Amino acid sequence: MLEIGVCDDDHLLLWEMEKYLLELGYETGVNLEVDTYADGEEIVRAVMKGKRFDIIYMDIEMQNLSGMCAAKRIREMDRAVQLVFVTSHESYMKEAFLVTPIGFLVKPLDKSEFTDMFNHILRMIGTEDQFYRFRYDRSDYKILLKEVVYFESKGRMTEIVWEGGRYRLYKNLEAIEEELRSQKMRFVRIHKSYLVNYWHISRFSADIVELMDGMCLPVSRSRRKEVEVNLYEAMDWCHV
Repeated sequence: MLEIGVCDDDHLLLWEMEKYLLELGYETGVNLEVDTYADGEEIVRAVMKGKRFDIIYMDIEMQNLSGMCAAKRIREMDRAVQLVFVTSHESYMKEAFLVTPIGFLVKPLDKSEFTDMFNHILRMIGTEDQFYRFRYDRSDYKILLKEVVYFESKGRMTEIVWEGGRYRLYKNLEAIEEELRSQKMRFVRIHKSYLVNYWHISRFSADIVELMDGMCLPVSRSRRKEVEVNLYEAMDWCHV
């Protein structure tokens, strides 16, 4: 079952999104539980009390607490939830990197766009956890890709930095990057030495990416444009 939160202070749009989601759940055969909230404070309180959503559709411009502020507070408690911003304007994209949304929907909602976004998220979430498997020092390992923060090239070896610590393996970064192309989890090459998990990036500038834990990694000058394009593609910008 997928737990979905929908937050918008426009009650008609709130009802419309809930209706679309329930229809999509029926059409795809996915069991959905949809909770609706009329302002950002409400959904933040729900997450503070332990509610864990798979997907949140969040209006950016709300009176009591903006969707951007609510999303930042939610991200402090839950890094895994897929965030979709719903907005009348396309000017929030760079600021939105702070909370790593999976995409945007522009008002007035187009049902086909809404459907495409929902199906894209289903493909991203998948039905099984994805692992990176490797062999080192005559032992076999596997770690959840969503827990991998980045891969760092160190000479003939590559270091895997993940939420539980570090591993090393005898494989170059180019080979790892090629292996990960077929995975649903998105990794972005920011430097000859770094391959970073998109979902662990909190901020991007011309020179650095900042990770959720505050660590900063360099973006090489030759890759700046490529990194920007790849990050925007990962956000799956969606508009009418």
